[in-house]
Amino acid sequence: MAKRILPLWMLDSNQNRELPARVTEAPAAVEARKPCQENNFNPPPEKKPKQPDLKVEYLPFVRYTGIIEYYTTLQDIAFSSDQMFQWVEQQASLTTDPIPIALDLEWPVNYMTGAGRTALMQLCASTDRCLLMQLSCLNKLPVALLHLLYHPRVILHGVGVKNDLRKLARDFTGVDLSRLLGRSIELGQWYNQLQGSTGLWRLSRLAEQLLGLRMNKDNRVRMSRWNLLPLSDDQKLYAAIDVYVGQLLYLKLTELQRQKNAADGVVQVVPNRAPACIRQRSPESTFSTEHDRSFAPLRRSRSDY
Repeated sequence: MAKRILPLWMLDSNQNRELPARVTEAPAAVEARKPCQENNFNPPPEKKPKQPDLKVEYLPFVRYTGIIEYYTTLQDIAFSSDQMFQWVEQQASLTTDPIPIALDLEWPVNYMTGAGRTALMQLCASTDRCLLMQLSCLNKLPVALLHLLYHPRVILHGVGVKNDLRKLARDFTGVDLSRLLGRSIELGQWYNQLQGSTGLWRLSRLAEQLLGLRMNKDNRVRMSRWNLLPLSDDQKLYAAIDVYVGQLLYLKLTELQRQKNAADGVVQVVPNRAPACIRQRSPESTFSTEHDRSFAPLRRSRSDY
């Protein structure tokens, strides 16, 4: 005689989930027929471990020992731009890689009237030389400077460089903004793409994250009158360091991009330059002594921009 089984409605809620075994079914088969769990909850994806916070106060300051060239007249700015253009042409004949040039602008800021007209342009194509061009004394940009910025092999880069280029086009007529934006790279966005991160970056913060170096952003210099001639040594140094660090960041990101491409099996031509040696210093030094100053006179040799 078959075993009597109670109806399902007479069993409690826990027993309702288990079906009774058939008479001819082995116990192992009953164990295999476990009820499906009625749970539609999907656990959230695992988050990448957060990078530890940097102890900024222990990082060394940037130390720049290269040449700073400072030009204030239309003729000198045009000549120095032509010298750098010739240097770019020479580099372009030696490699198929793009020629990176760090670009930054400075202008006076008034809390009543807002941002003033672009006063200074900084360029850095090599880590041992920075060009400072006083634009506050010009009504329009020299043609030689525009030719340099438009060069098809030149990559203009920086943190917030696209906004700088937009301001340059607003302040000076004859600037083709689309051509400049088409060959510019935002270093913060590049870093986010490599790291799979998001967010906005300041130049100083990106230098701390990538280079392990601090930048002295003294408001007395940063908010100074960049339109008054001549600039002080502290102003020249501050302006040169911005593009110098930008060039170091580009080289570091290029190295990280090369490593990522190698890991992904992607073949891509990248610049093969290496950052110059970064000399460290003790964090207690002051801004006025944290850099070595070396100002060069205007050079007239075609082989040296």
